[in-house]
Amino acid sequence: MTPHSDLRSDPHALVVRIDVGMDPKRAFDLVTEQLIDSLAARGITFHPGPDGRIFEGTQEVGRVVAWIPADHLRIEWHPAPWEPELQTEIVLRFLPTAGGTTLEWEHRGWGPVFHGSEEEIAGWFTGSVVGELVQASAPRRLGDWLTDRTARRPEGPHARSIYRDPIYHRPNFRAILSVLRLTAKDRLIEVGCGGGAFLEEALRSGCRAAAIDHSPTMVRLAREINAEATAQGRLTVRESEADRLPFPSRAYPCAVSTGAFAFFERPEQVLREIHRVLDRDGRFVMFTGSVALRGTAAAPEPVASRIHWYTDSGLADLARAAGFREVEVTHPVLGRWARESGVPTDALTFFEGGEGGQLLTARAGHEESGTDA
Repeated sequence: MTPHSDLRSDPHALVVRIDVGMDPKRAFDLVTEQLIDSLAARGITFHPGPDGRIFEGTQEVGRVVAWIPADHLRIEWHPAPWEPELQTEIVLRFLPTAGGTTLEWEHRGWGPVFHGSEEEIAGWFTGSVVGELVQASAPRRLGDWLTDRTARRPEGPHARSIYRDPIYHRPNFRAILSVLRLTAKDRLIEVGCGGGAFLEEALRSGCRAAAIDHSPTMVRLAREINAEATAQGRLTVRESEADRLPFPSRAYPCAVSTGAFAFFERPEQVLREIHRVLDRDGRFVMFTGSVALRGTAAAPEPVASRIHWYTDSGLADLARAAGFREVEVTHPVLGRWARESGVPTDALTFFEGGEGGQLLTARAGHEESGTDA
């Protein structure tokens, strides 16, 4: 075990620590894994491991010089490429405690970065460290993080366990599949595929499929769950935003979206993109929760206040504005599919009535000789 450093040896060392109830090995694996996606979302690429590198854009800013699983990692850091000789050091420690592990992040050598100006050190610490920590724990940012983590952009091991087998979503899947009646001749696109559980059910028809999600964790999980179909060339899953689909126009006869539409910030543009990729008479089926779910166990806070809720007519109008025809919104009763899916008895009441969900069906209805923007 690397001894705990004497922080008094560097008066400008930045130290952040927190206790977690897991052993050091589990903590090391979890933190180093999640650093990859967390830093990527901030424009920083982390290549982990004993010879790891860290890049901001194309600029190398860090180099792993010690990688001791369950103990610590140490990074040589270059915060100011305009001063190439300037170097600081990051040490991330995993210190065993009676109740689990203390995670400790120490960044040493900050004094020279600000040329010894104590006022600038205090200003940077206040604005870039304390200010960020306060905002991260304030209701808006914290609520956004919790919503993203579990629903809007799922990340982490808890999200993987939920979306690997989303039992409470499977009744929705069955409702969509009962409308589509897929065959081996179909090509399907799913927008917002989560961990790929719907794709797993749809692919049993023998169809081919493509899908997108904007969560790297969910993209990896969807590929893992559907590894055989991916290897056979029957499935492609890509990381992408829903309002910029990376697929050619008029290429798919079927499109679906389930449980994702309520989080889209540009819903009409998403629908226009789905309309674009559907062939001339392509079918679109979408399931989303209705406002009746707001505040229930199916849509608690802080998620509920970050969902876009739609009336039936509002949802239909969005689809028509995006170019869809034969638009219809219904409220399917999901009780039978919930029981078939193994939903626990005490949760079946959410599925017995039809008021909790909205099922939109539509056709692309492209003009035969028309073109898309």
